[in-house]
Amino acid sequence: MSSDNETNTENTRLWRIALQLAPQALSVVQTSTVADASLRRFTLPLDPSQTSLRALEEAVYSMPELLGDFDRTDIIVRTDSYIVVPGELSDDDALSAAAYAQLDNSDDPSTLVIDRTDSATVVWSIDSDIRNFLARTFRNVPVQCHISPLLRYLRRRSEAGNTAKLYAHLAGDSIDIIIFSADNHLLLAVTHTAETDTDALYFIMATARHAGLDLTSDEILLFGDAARRMSLMPLVSRYAARVMPLIFPSAALRAGREAFKAPFPLILLPLCE
Repeated sequence: MSSDNETNTENTRLWRIALQLAPQALSVVQTSTVADASLRRFTLPLDPSQTSLRALEEAVYSMPELLGDFDRTDIIVRTDSYIVVPGELSDDDALSAAAYAQLDNSDDPSTLVIDRTDSATVVWSIDSDIRNFLARTFRNVPVQCHISPLLRYLRRRSEAGNTAKLYAHLAGDSIDIIIFSADNHLLLAVTHTAETDTDALYFIMATARHAGLDLTSDEILLFGDAARRMSLMPLVSRYAARVMPLIFPSAALRAGREAFKAPFPLILLPLCE
């Protein structure tokens, strides 16, 4: 049985915390490093009447316990402002590709960040004021694009089998689509706004065709928001033969059944280390 010190988050050195910053909310997941079935999660809505920076500041300062001396803190930013380039490109070449793609063309000053994964390099853009706030507030904390842990985990997941695989991650009103070839090479990764099942269906089918998938033999795996997955699966199954849910990682369930409801990139972080 765990002691009070092991399960009380006041002893922050025995806990790790992960935050996902999305346009509408800041999601938080806490897990004990010494006790199973310990996952705690909550969401802090961001005030839409405020600037993005001000809304984030108010959310963080409303929960000072977020700033504790945790065993580990990670931050993920959910954004569609990213590109995926070959991993062998140098940082300079990757940044040049991002400039060509105009990732930093907003009116607000932005910062380009490079995430290295074992399948590709992700270059993404973040508002400079928000990046500076995170750096000041959470010192020496890694900040990465939400697509990066998905790429790390799904590449390992794709090693099994000999078919190409399209992964569709449903999160709120957006969809992440990641495709690996039959020989486990990343073909593409993209995020779209998909407010309806029809939107999501369109992006899945259009992306599958663009990547040259064989809809009679290659796999389409859906995961993320359970309600959206259940309603979308029969629609996709009309056009593709092998449509199925992605099996939830059993290792993540050691933290507790609340893991099912947490943002998928956050629960993947410990599995990708």
